[in-house]
Amino acid sequence: MGRIIGITSHLGGVGKTAATLNIGMCLATMGHSVLLLDGDPLAGLALAAGLERRSDRGLYQFLNGAIALEDTIHASRKNGLGLVRTGVTEPAHVHALERRTGWERLWQAVRDLAGQCDYLLIDTGCGHSTLNTLLLGCADSVVMPLPCRTLAVKSLPLFLRFLLRLRQTVQPDLRFAGAIFSMVDSLNPYELEIMTDLRQGFPAATFFSTVIPLDRAFEKAAAHGVPVGLFREYDDLARGYADLATELVQRDRKLQHKGGSSEQPDPLF
Repeated sequence: MGRIIGITSHLGGVGKTAATLNIGMCLATMGHSVLLLDGDPLAGLALAAGLERRSDRGLYQFLNGAIALEDTIHASRKNGLGLVRTGVTEPAHVHALERRTGWERLWQAVRDLAGQCDYLLIDTGCGHSTLNTLLLGCADSVVMPLPCRTLAVKSLPLFLRFLLRLRQTVQPDLRFAGAIFSMVDSLNPYELEIMTDLRQGFPAATFFSTVIPLDRAFEKAAAHGVPVGLFREYDDLARGYADLATELVQRDRKLQHKGGSSEQPDPLF
């Protein structure tokens, strides 16, 4: 069965969706079969991948018996990559999904999906919602994008306590794979100071070596509904995510052992 990795944060706008999409594409490029699970009812990952916001082919429909589990997978035009959605089309569906699924049914559905791939990456919404708790309770490990900003750093202990609570009550095998310094403004000395202080104040394994910079490329990629790696003019940024994907594979294996051109690329979906 494939590894299930949650990419999550207590805050919004920190690069969760960009990390999920770009790491997923890099893993697929490396030869792995990858499923991306859009766990945000606002469908941010689906939109970033060029799909419509609304869909009647998701986990909501499967758990209500309307479709088969295989029908929840939106196959990519790129080999080895697919996307699964919540299937939420109305605000009331969020509450219904949280009430009706139950831990065992959702857990089994996510595990069955993971059985069809090497890696299943979950892009959660921000915060500590019931749906986020259920989805992260299915994960083997968690990755956290972390901007070098005061509010994010000050609320980090709360988030880590939330993960500890998950291990104690829902998923005892959940592991923290590490935090990614994301959206880092290299021209802002205060952000660089925060990053240096964090690296010095925490064990080295807490943070990924690869740093994702703040770049306007993300807005351009979002506008076209594709990962930044499909734009050849952003090769440096794409290599960063490739390095991050490689590092993630290495870290995840350790956790298992312990326990150019500006042309618009073809769309993914």
